[in-house]
Amino acid sequence: MACSDEKHDRLSNLSDDLICHICSFLSTKESYRTCVLSKRWESICTKIPNLHFQLPEISDPVMSKEEIKSLQLAFQRRSDNIVKLMLDSKMGCQPHDVHLWVSKAFVNFALLRRTENIRKLRLDSEKGCQSHDVHMWVSKALDLKVQELDLDLFLHEKVLLPLQLSTCESLVVLKLRGRIQPTLNSSFHVYLPSLKILHLRETVTYSMFDDGMEYDLNNFLSGCPHLEELLLHDTFALPINTSFHLLKRLFLLLYMPTSSIKCCPLQINAPSLEVLHVGDVSLTPRKYDLTNLSTLDEAAICICKRPDFNNLYTLLKGLSNVKTLALGSKTFHFLSMEDKLDSLHLLTFHNLLFLTVEISENCSWNMLINFLQNAPKLKDLAIAVGVQCGKFEINSRRKEVGNSRWVEPSVTPACLTTSLITFEFKGIQNIKTELDFTRYIVSHSTKLQKVKIFTLSSKKRRVEKSLRKGSKKSSLLVWDINSIEDHLDSSKISMKTTQPS
Repeated sequence: MACSDEKHDRLSNLSDDLICHICSFLSTKESYRTCVLSKRWESICTKIPNLHFQLPEISDPVMSKEEIKSLQLAFQRRSDNIVKLMLDSKMGCQPHDVHLWVSKAFVNFALLRRTENIRKLRLDSEKGCQSHDVHMWVSKALDLKVQELDLDLFLHEKVLLPLQLSTCESLVVLKLRGRIQPTLNSSFHVYLPSLKILHLRETVTYSMFDDGMEYDLNNFLSGCPHLEELLLHDTFALPINTSFHLLKRLFLLLYMPTSSIKCCPLQINAPSLEVLHVGDVSLTPRKYDLTNLSTLDEAAICICKRPDFNNLYTLLKGLSNVKTLALGSKTFHFLSMEDKLDSLHLLTFHNLLFLTVEISENCSWNMLINFLQNAPKLKDLAIAVGVQCGKFEINSRRKEVGNSRWVEPSVTPACLTTSLITFEFKGIQNIKTELDFTRYIVSHSTKLQKVKIFTLSSKKRRVEKSLRKGSKKSSLLVWDINSIEDHLDSSKISMKTTQPS
């Protein structure tokens, strides 16, 4: 006997809360398409906690005819007043383009008539809506006690966010990217007591283009007393001087595209900081004054403009307690150029376990050995040759890197004889200096368990033969020699997981 439809319809027997949780794994558009099933599903959609809207460009037909028909059917189930609201040109919905109209109408339908609080609102648009649309939607989200606000907007005009954002008590996560201007003017009061994560990408850059001036971030940042994660990817010239007693993660990618503007110091007091990433591609050097870094566990430094040696030394000294350290090629190049390297013997990284160094032309291999002398507990050493500004460049004809020939040191670094377990070399080629350095590390590392080599596929056989020749034979040592091209392909897949979204 065939089962009845009611027995087959197990989904309807679930509670609203459980169905809403299941819908949360779907996109917002897919969730709202279930509105056509019944009035119960219409009610369930109004309780979905996370809303993500992607508004297409005016001429970009990203929706199929079936999708448009499904959404329009859902709209028609509403009252005439709701339809009128969606068609009102003053609310930003102009039906001159069906795809743009449907997208905006969908946001209005899902957000403006909602009464349930929301956890997260994300808006993505490139010239797909107007500034007043965003202002209206964000205002509604703030009224609904939104906890996470993520705006990625590149519109024809700048977006002025509502003033109520500057004193929102519910906001925990704020991520802004593009032509967006938060409340940066020092005349406005800013107090975000619940904010823990703040990401600003290119917001100050666009304010400089739109208003001809750079806004002072200090007032805005000082109103975030409980901040735990701060990400700044932007153009800064004005000084930043603030204290974050609870800040744990700091990610800075700063740039100043002209050498005619002097970059003022960046001063941050962060006694609870655990992770620090600094990338600076400005054409003028900048002074970093990061104090109270005793709890720092992980650091990555890539400064592309040669700084004052004392400034760089002070910055490295502040990192002396880290367990994980990554040095960009330019940063290590500056250290190799200095005639004050004797000062580096004062730097000892007592807790350093993982070291990654990018090597470029004019870097000193012996300088790297000196660095290893100051890391007695190092377990993992990774070297990359051919990295420029964070990107790996394959060059089968590149010449030897390093500003001097390899000279075997008279004193072996302590980490090689007591702690080094893994050694990795990305971009090695069949070049004498690189091979000599690698053989030195392998032959003097008594605890070494694994050697990972990434080289050009065309030179893999010659590199492997040269390295294995004369190397110590051990049943415990595992050689892993791979093609750098294959490694780069796989790293592109996992690249998104290396930085905060």
